[in-house]
Amino acid sequence: MNWSVDWAWWRKDPREPELSNRIQTFFAGEGLTTYGNIYSLDGKKVGNSHAAGLVSTNAVVSLAATHPVAKEFVEALWQLPVPHTVGDRYYGGLLYLMSLLHCSGEFRIYEPR
Repeated sequence: MNWSVDWAWWRKDPREPELSNRIQTFFAGEGLTTYGNIYSLDGKKVGNSHAAGLVSTNAVVSLAATHPVAKEFVEALWQLPVPHTVGDRYYGGLLYLMSLLHCSGEFRIYEPR
């Protein structure tokens, strides 16, 4: 999420679109509605939860992605119910809120006058 916002605002590191495409390609390959929340370094799924925080941040990655599947990640964010379970309300809920702001274009830089 962080490098994608960096790309959307500053476009300083040309590797950021490539990184965004790579991470979304991985998760799309796992299934947009079924990918897990924890993976080993070699890409094996360890956690099966389809966590709101990860779905949300994967949508923000679309700010720097250049492939067609990026739109599907944003659509998954719009379809995501508001996090409400005890384990997902705080952290997942905060990522959800920030992701909605980023993807809607409402999280902006307010420069001094």
